[in-house]
Amino acid sequence: MSGIHWDSLANQAASQTDAEFKTTIASLTSMSISEVDQFIKESKITNGNAIKVLKEINDAAASNSAKADAITNIDNGVNFLVSLANKIV
Repeated sequence: MSGIHWDSLANQAASQTDAEFKTTIASLTSMSISEVDQFIKESKITNGNAIKVLKEINDAAASNSAKADAITNIDNGVNFLVSLANKIV
């Protein structure tokens, strides 16, 4: 995942429709578009904030506690991570 340019993805997602955003996230994960739709609804997060959370997770320079603090400050960031964990586990 380190090869993904999150800023570029965020700019692209901001200019696309929700359907196109879901397609992009689905292509980066093993989830289907309908699973991404449900995933976003369950976590009650905006597309922009989902990108912020993913960027924090991807930040190799940040410690786990710094990532946790940053994600806690993102609106519905924790809900997003809980939903993500439920998809993985």
